[in-house]
Amino acid sequence: MHSVSQSAHHLAAAPGSRRWETARRLTEHARRLALEHGVDGFTLDQLAERAGVSRRTIFNYFPGKDDAVLGTIPAFRDDDVADFVAGGPHGSLVDDLAEIVLRVLREQPERPDEVALGREVMQRNPRLIQLGLQRMHELVESCIGYVEQREGDRFDRARLDVALALVLTCVHVAMDRYLTGEHGEELGPLFTSTLRTAHELLA
Repeated sequence: MHSVSQSAHHLAAAPGSRRWETARRLTEHARRLALEHGVDGFTLDQLAERAGVSRRTIFNYFPGKDDAVLGTIPAFRDDDVADFVAGGPHGSLVDDLAEIVLRVLREQPERPDEVALGREVMQRNPRLIQLGLQRMHELVESCIGYVEQREGDRFDRARLDVALALVLTCVHVAMDRYLTGEHGEELGPLFTSTLRTAHELLA
């Protein structure tokens, strides 16, 4: 990745890998502890004991407790990056940036109980919502280098900034709707619906 923050890079993992599954297990225990004691009310030692790992192991997966509660960030797939740089998959900068976000969201399938657990933790801890949104912001901005490759001499930073702002606004709106628990159990479809509404308004 061209400009991914150290935190985002540290959190990246390939879905289905052993690292991904271990991180997912740590996150489930961290969320349950957060509900039992509050995010600030439990320690990493308690998380290590609950998960049956060493404290040092936790830091191999997450830089801090908030990150453990939120979970991992899927890494970009090489074929997705190649498709984007080549001008795909839709041929529209906004839609293709949105597709990257959507694919990341799709790479995080959760059981219904995991969805409910994660939503409840975020509802009780607003700062986690902001951290989650910041992660998505960093993820989208990490595509800047790919956009430069994609557009070459046509690259326009002002145009990219507008595209990024539009995509990230849709992320914010979708997240707000997701957290109410009244619009479905998955964030991905809510993001797609929000982007569709944005297109209709700008048409």
